Amino acid sequence: MRHYLVVANQTLKQQQLTEKIRTCIDAGPCDFFLLVPATRAHGSLRWTPADAYAVARRRLESGLERFRALGADVVGEVGDLSPVVAIGDVLRRRSFDALILSTLPVGPSQWLRHDVPSRIEQLFGIPVELVTPPSSLELDLREAEAPVVPASASQAQEAVAAP
Repeated sequence: MRHYLVVANQTLKQQQLTEKIRTCIDAGPCDFFLLVPATRAHGSLRWTPADAYAVARRRLESGLERFRALGADVVGEVGDLSPVVAIGDVLRRRSFDALILSTLPVGPSQWLRHDVPSRIEQLFGIPVELVTPPSSLELDLREAEAPVVPASASQAQEAVAAP
């Protein structure tokens, strides 16, 4: 049986990752560990680690559901905001045959900008399979990203008064 560590955040819903998981399942017995680093949401003016963790937790639950719907044997967790630290934390507890790293395309990807795939291979000696959507693809990054910002008293009153 092959064991895969899947690391993704904003790209968990992308078709390319779904296809990769399906390909692994079709290749034979395997299981997956889904790791969602609690990275900072892009475009947010206000952000806290708690916001990032909450977004990552929602994405993890959605990703687990999606992978299970494909027939995957999968468990997972939210990890450190640094994908390298998060991966190291998991690899100290478990071993895997390969790591599937799903990132945004070149340009918007912080993980590619910071050479995360090469760093993972060098630090941990695990093969990394990179999955990215086409750079022309418009990603909907708004889903579950906006941090919870307390409403002002006047906004709260307007919301209550609205039909």
